[in-house]
Amino acid sequence: METFTLSINDQTYTVDVDGQTPLLWVLRDNLGLTGTKYSCGGGHCGSCTVHLDGTAVRSCITPVAAAASQEITTIEGLSPDGSHPLQ
Repeated sequence: METFTLSINDQTYTVDVDGQTPLLWVLRDNLGLTGTKYSCGGGHCGSCTVHLDGTAVRSCITPVAAAASQEITTIEGLSPDGSHPLQ
């Protein structure tokens, strides 16, 4: 287990997880941010897409360790009141 400080949707979170844990599972299981969805598990479908420093990545194949030093934006962070067209 390692400790990671994550910047997600302009908030800071600290988690203790294995560095190879997919970011998707940290978001959903550890932090309760369930807007990011699981579907294919192989990075093909795009349901799990989040932005790392503005670049779209598939969170099901991105280890949390690779995201720790970047700003993470999930679907929840696109608009605080849920008014973004993608929400």
